[in-house]
Amino acid sequence: MMKIEELSYEEAIKELEQIVEDLENDQLTLEESIRKFKRGVELYNYCNKILTKLEGEIKILLRDDKGNIYEDDFFVEV
Repeated sequence: MMKIEELSYEEAIKELEQIVEDLENDQLTLEESIRKFKRGVELYNYCNKILTKLEGEIKILLRDDKGNIYEDDFFVEV
């Protein structure tokens, strides 16, 4: 199992999706479920950290009333 910081966003999401699937299947022991749940929380926090960082870097091009184009920050409301 790779360290979370070494994963790309896509790799982390894929692992998180697999954990959710594993937990939904009810085939794990309580100990395995807890271990996977903890890893899932860590992966979720890691992905959220990446998205928050990238959100600050995304710009959007807008046009004002006079037709002039300008850049503005792009924020997603959660």
